[in-house]
Amino acid sequence: MKKIIFLFVSILLLNSCSEKKVADNNIFRMNMDEGLLTLDPAYAKDQRTMWMTAQIFEGLVDIDSNSKVIPAIAKSWELSEDGKIYTFHLRNDVFFHKHAAFGKDSTRKVVAQDFVYSFTRICDKKTISTGKWIFSGHIVGLSAFNKKEINTISGFKSLNDSTLQIELTESFPPFLGTLSMAYCYVVPKEIVALYDEDFGKNPIGTGIFTCKKWDFNRYLLLHKNKDYYQKGLPYLSGVYVQFIVSKLSAFEAFRQGKLDFINGIDNSYKDELLTKSGEIQAKYKEKYHFYFSPQSITNYVGILIDSSKYEDKKHLLLDVKVRKALAYAIDRNKITNYLLNNVAYPADGGFIPYQCYGYKTPPVKGFDYQPDSAIFLLKDYPKNQLNFTLYCSPQTAYIYEFLQREWEKVGVQVKIEIAEAGAIRGDAKNSKLQLWQANWIGDYPDAETYTNFFLSKNFAPEGSNTPHFRNVLFDSIYNDAMKENIDSLRFAQYLRLDAEMLKQVPVIPLYYGRILRITQNNISGIVTTPMNNLSLKYVQKK
Repeated sequence: MKKIIFLFVSILLLNSCSEKKVADNNIFRMNMDEGLLTLDPAYAKDQRTMWMTAQIFEGLVDIDSNSKVIPAIAKSWELSEDGKIYTFHLRNDVFFHKHAAFGKDSTRKVVAQDFVYSFTRICDKKTISTGKWIFSGHIVGLSAFNKKEINTISGFKSLNDSTLQIELTESFPPFLGTLSMAYCYVVPKEIVALYDEDFGKNPIGTGIFTCKKWDFNRYLLLHKNKDYYQKGLPYLSGVYVQFIVSKLSAFEAFRQGKLDFINGIDNSYKDELLTKSGEIQAKYKEKYHFYFSPQSITNYVGILIDSSKYEDKKHLLLDVKVRKALAYAIDRNKITNYLLNNVAYPADGGFIPYQCYGYKTPPVKGFDYQPDSAIFLLKDYPKNQLNFTLYCSPQTAYIYEFLQREWEKVGVQVKIEIAEAGAIRGDAKNSKLQLWQANWIGDYPDAETYTNFFLSKNFAPEGSNTPHFRNVLFDSIYNDAMKENIDSLRFAQYLRLDAEMLKQVPVIPLYYGRILRITQNNISGIVTTPMNNLSLKYVQKK
């Protein structure tokens, strides 16, 4: 009993932190307007959670600024000729953050079995992880594990302390990239067992920072991991995250020098920072550092094209000519230039945001602005039937009101209904909407994430295919692409898929994402990726 009491006292001492004001000049200060609910990688489904877990945890691999997979805890790996077996060789100098639960040394080395445990935990129904989809349908033995026919997943194997093997049911070339996601970070079994459901409030990982103090309503304080295996990193001594709800208030704090960094630009201050054409206002050009880069996200209008979901089997949205007319009627340059201050790219290609893959011009022809073509396509339809309803969120209403005016010019009346984004996503998945706002974010560094959306087997609500697009040729090309391990050849197949999908217009691409990050002038080392990850490993304050 005394031993147990001593253990918990030690834990309190290790995790305690004084409430005095953070005064260290080498602390990186940032804000999260939505706050944090957990720091458990198993539930890292939103950007804020992914950003913060990335400071505390690590996985087998990471991605660089060009979205290329690079080593992390795995120093190297091999792939079998059939593309099904990955063998990872782990570093032998990676240790978990110090914690009394590890025993007298207060830490221990990461071994292959830790990844077997972490991945199995994600797959276990009891965890209810939002990241289970990463492994679902891909790992040998997972189906039997889910049916409780076996207690372990045979596709996850620890060959020895430094060698991990993952066996897939079939070749899936994007798999390596999925392992860079926050869901796949390694966690220590002892600490998860100790805290159980509260592990997310008491995170212990291997990352560049340790969690020192978390006041759930006010701030998160991270301290430098002095035992990090890449000696000399990070340069910062810590990270101080505030939870200021108002984006305008956070911007004012940044202007006053109380924050070092802001991500993105809100309507409340975008015209203060940028001209309508997206140029930096003259008074800020020398005052701050501005970082622009493509972001792996496509904003679009979703269209339900499944006739079985309509009472009226002759509904005009089921007619591809009408859908094409809606797509041609939109001036996407006006959306990006005048509504978004050029912090976006017009979606003049397909569903894949091609700028993220090194293209300067669209490799797939999308829908440019052709109002005359739209009028011609609609000329034979009764005007009283060209009436539709589109659902959008309050935050994006100004964009869809612009679309409403564009469509009106070609003879289409669209009523705008305002609803919360979460409710729209839910209703769209359940085929309750016919036109709706949506976006698709690339979860991992492979354009496959934009093509699997349209697979017939992925019909919503179980899958992502909310328009209920069905195309035998599309499915066939996709299956061929998954047998191709040469990236450039596989991407050529993705472009064929993008072009094939556009023929039926199940979605109307509007604009692709563009990242804008702003820092104080004394900050350097900010790295941006199309996945909009946040790495503070190389950040310095002068």
